[in-house]
Parts: sequence; structure tokens; C-alpha cells
Amino acid sequence: MKSKLVLLLLVYLFPFQKSFSLQIGEQKDSIEYFFVKAESPIISDSDSSFIFAVKALERSKDLGDNLLLAKSHHLMGRLLFFKGIYSESASNLLIAEDLLQNAEDYSLMIDNYNLRGRIAYKTQNLDSAVSMHQKSLDLSVKIKDEKRQAISMGLLGGIYEKKQDFQTALVHQWTALSIFGKLGIDDLSAEFNENLGSIYEDLGNFDSASFYFQKAFELNVKAGDSLNLISIINNLGDILRKKGQTEEGLSKSSIALDLSRRLDQPYEESSALRDIAKSYFDLKEFPMAYQYLDSSRTVHQEMFSKETATQLALMDELFQMKLKDRKIYELQQKKKFDEKIQILFIVLILLLIGFSWLVINKKNIQSKVRLQLMEREKEIMLTQQKLIETELLHIQLKDQTLRNELELNTKSLTAQTLHVIDKNKMLEGIKHKLQDSLDKDAREQKKNIRNLIKLIEFNFVQDTDWDDFKKNFEKVHEGFFQKLNSKSKDLTPSELRLASLMRMNLSSKDIASTLNISQDSLRISRYRLRKKLALEKGESLQQFILCI
Repeated sequence: MKSKLVLLLLVYLFPFQKSFSLQIGEQKDSIEYFFVKAESPIISDSDSSFIFAVKALERSKDLGDNLLLAKSHHLMGRLLFFKGIYSESASNLLIAEDLLQNAEDYSLMIDNYNLRGRIAYKTQNLDSAVSMHQKSLDLSVKIKDEKRQAISMGLLGGIYEKKQDFQTALVHQWTALSIFGKLGIDDLSAEFNENLGSIYEDLGNFDSASFYFQKAFELNVKAGDSLNLISIINNLGDILRKKGQTEEGLSKSSIALDLSRRLDQPYEESSALRDIAKSYFDLKEFPMAYQYLDSSRTVHQEMFSKETATQLALMDELFQMKLKDRKIYELQQKKKFDEKIQILFIVLILLLIGFSWLVINKKNIQSKVRLQLMEREKEIMLTQQKLIETELLHIQLKDQTLRNELELNTKSLTAQTLHVIDKNKMLEGIKHKLQDSLDKDAREQKKNIRNLIKLIEFNFVQDTDWDDFKKNFEKVHEGFFQKLNSKSKDLTPSELRLASLMRMNLSSKDIASTLNISQDSLRISRYRLRKKLALEKGESLQQFILCI
């Protein structure tokens, strides 16, 4: 039954999954189509480009694809850049850059850096422009993209030209031009030849400037780029005028003027009119110079008014788009909030039902468990009582055994001590009797008696009863010798005997008799022991040993 349900789910879900995948693929294709349509007329017809860019951005948001969304914001940034709306352009480029951090589309990241650099250049923030173009250059070198490396080099060259660092600008432009030459990219080579011409013009090297402008002109003719031809022709005319060839320069500027009017390029038209005015001024034809200069100003004002109107329209559309996005976002947030409330309500109901069931079930279980626990506790208490009684009996037996052993060891130690005392007294008596007989007997007898006395004295020193005494003493006073040695490690066997007899609390007379020494010798021995134990003056040796 379960396998049939799974099969039915697969049958119904598979077509849905397939159609969903196809739908996503179609949406991506439509976004790519919008990209193509928006980019193709991005400079010449930015109004239509804006429509396609907005559609691409909306579709990308719906799809939730970060890479497509980054491309859409980059495209919008490019469009707004060409329309002169730099703040909005920068905002879109920053969003694109943030989305590209995890997308790993390095080519788009390079283009994004370069476009941000161009905005910084337009807004006179040259240091920021250098930083952006340097980032794009470093990244293009890292991924070995020579084309973008050359573009970044050329853009850096343009900034250094603006900063009046012409040598650095030339190095960058030459490097870019050599890369384009190697790659065979004529259209970009034309642009950077024009840049080189502009640098040489700033340096006053008009021959070199004319050479590079002419080269750019030839490459643009070859590529069929009519728009860029206008500025190059105008630049050639300006160089001729600066070289003193005013008539030839005027002719070039007139060609540029005619071409700009045919291609409807008001910026280039204004520039050509201004250069023609300069030529007439050099020819001392001041009325004509004034006429063309005034025409240049008029065209520039019309162009500015038109661009301003277009920018305002775009800004309004951007504002409306932001309002729409904001409204959509608020509706989405409200929908999410409502869904969360519904889910929370359902969860609360389920929790309430579950909690009620748990409470009822828990009460039933608790009743059963309580009875079982009471029975088990009763059994455990009985078992514990028996164990306690057994343990108590065992402790009493062990205590009685230890008491018996202690009493036995104490009796044995006392008996052994008394035995040693009696033996020493007996030997002392024998010694005195033998000493008395020395004065009465013959010489040989004296010699034998002396040997006997020496043997007895030796026996006093080498008495083997000490080992047995020490063992029995340790049983009664466990760890005594170890603790005593910890106080002073250089105690002699005689001093250990003295301390053990003092620990038994024997009298000085009995201690002297046991050790077979006089009372004076005992006092000296006690003094030495006290000194080795490093007792302070006034501290009782007897009390110290009894406390060990």
C-alpha cells in the first residue's frame, strides 16, 4: 500500500517538477534576451535600453538568481552612467559587486570595478578612480584576461593624464595598445590611439598627437565606427589649427560638424562648432567666430536641457520602480507575517491537543508507576535493612578482631620490653659479680673473665631482640618510625630505640635499664634527639613524641 502511494506521488510530482524546471529555463532565456536587447543600443538609444534593463531586473528578482541579478544591476548601472545619473549608477554597481562576491564571475567583477572607476573619474574623485581601476587590473592579471587587463591599463592612463602625470599615462596607454595589437582588437586599439594623441596634445607634441589621431581615424574607418570618427576628425582639425594650419583645421572641423549633424550627436556638434569658432578667431574673422561660438553654446544648452529632461524622466521612473519594489516588499513581508501567524496558530492548537493528551496519559501512567514504585521501595528498604544489619555485624566483628589484635600486640610488646629489662638486669648482675672476682683469682682466670665480660658487653650492643620489638611496636603505633624520620633523616638506631621507649611512656629508669645506659647517658641521648628534631626551647620532647 505504501509503495503504491509513493508511486502515485512520483507520477503526479514528476511532470510538475519537469514543467517547473522548463519554466525556470525559459525565464533565464528571456532574461538573457533582455540583456542582449538592452546592451545593443545602450549608447545611441538609452531610453529603449532602460525599458529592457528594467524588465531584466524584475525577472531576475522573481527568479532569485544572484548572478543574473548582479548582471541586471550592472547593466542598469551602465545605462544610468551613460545618462549621467551617477549616484543611482553607483548604487546599482555596488549592489552588483555585493552579489558577485560569491558568484565567481570575475569578468563581470572586473567590468564592474572599471565602471565604478569611470564614475569616480566623472565626479572628480581621481584617487578612488585609480583604486577601482587598479583592482580591476589586479584581478584581470590574476585570471589572465589580457583584454580586460589592457582596458584597465588604458583607463588608468586616462586618469594619470587628468592628474598631469603624462609619463605614467603614456606608459599605461602604450602597454594597453601593445596588448590590443597582439590580440588584434582594432576597435579598442583605435580608442587608445586616440588617448595617446590626447596626451601628446597636452604635452604640446602636435606631430605625435597627429600621428596617433590619424591612426585612430584609420582603425575606426576600418571598423565602420561612425560615432567615434566625429571626435577623431575634430581632434585632427584642432591639431592642425594649433600647428598654424588654420584653413586645413577649419576644413576638418567642418567635416566633423556635418557628420555630427547627420548622426544626431549634439555633443560632438557643439564641440565642432566651438573649434570652428576658434579657427575663425585665429583668421581674424571675429563675426564668424562669434556666430559659431554662439551656435555652439545654443546646441550645448539644448543638449543639456534635453539630457536634464531625460534624466528627470529616468529619475522619476526609478523612483516609481523603487516605490513599486517597496510595495511588493511590504506585501511579501505581510504575507510572510500572515503565514507565520497561521502556522503559529496551528502549532499552538496542535500543542494544546498534544499537551492535553500528555497530561491525561501522564496521570494514568503516574498512578501505575506510583504503585510500582511503592512496592519497589518497600522491597529496596527491606533489602537495605538486611544489608545494613549484615554490614553492622561485619563491622562489629572486624572491630572486635582489631581490638583483640591490638590488645595482643600491646601485651606482646610489653612482655618483650619487660623481658629485655629483666635480661639486662641479669646481665648487669653477672657483669658486677665477674668484676668482683677479678681481684681474687689467678692471672689466667682474670683473662677468661675479661673475655666473658667483653662478650656480654658486645651482646648488649648487638641485641637481636630489637628487630622483634620494632615489628611489634609498628603494629601498635603504625607509621611512627616513618613520621619520626620525616622530621629528621639522620637519626641513629639508638635514637630510634629511645624514641620508641618514650612513645610507650616508660619511666627514665626503665628506659636507661632497657638501653643499658646510665641516667646521665640517657639525658645526653635525649638532648641529642631533641636537637636533631629541631625542637624550640621550652617545647617538651616527651609530649612531641607522644603526639606522633
